Amino acid sequence: MEKLFQKMIAQTIRANDLNEKQHETFLIQQAILQKQEQQMELLQRRIGIMEDLMLKMCEILDRDLLSLLDQPLLFKQDVMEKLKVVDSTYRSYVKEGKLNPMQLGKIDYYFARGLAKDLMASKYKKKS
Repeated sequence: MEKLFQKMIAQTIRANDLNEKQHETFLIQQAILQKQEQQMELLQRRIGIMEDLMLKMCEILDRDLLSLLDQPLLFKQDVMEKLKVVDSTYRSYVKEGKLNPMQLGKIDYYFARGLAKDLMASKYKKKS
């Protein structure tokens, strides 16, 4: 009878140990879940911020596109007249990267603002 009683005590102790380990595991899992929830909330906030930034960028791009459409197009001949260069010089400027025309088929065209940027960039390249 005493052996049976000792067996029951040993089983009870093992059961208590197992319960304690299960409780510890449960607490660890609960802490992990809380951290994951915090990280998810942080990610959701960051996604919201990124969406706001994307919308602002789209608005800026739309505004810039509309302002570009208001500018007159300059064609190859117009650029050659403004720069006072002949066709061969124009082609060498394009080849050297001093001018970067937009092309539609074989037609070169520029926005005035883009032409000014190209010229300023080539000016700074010379100084470097």
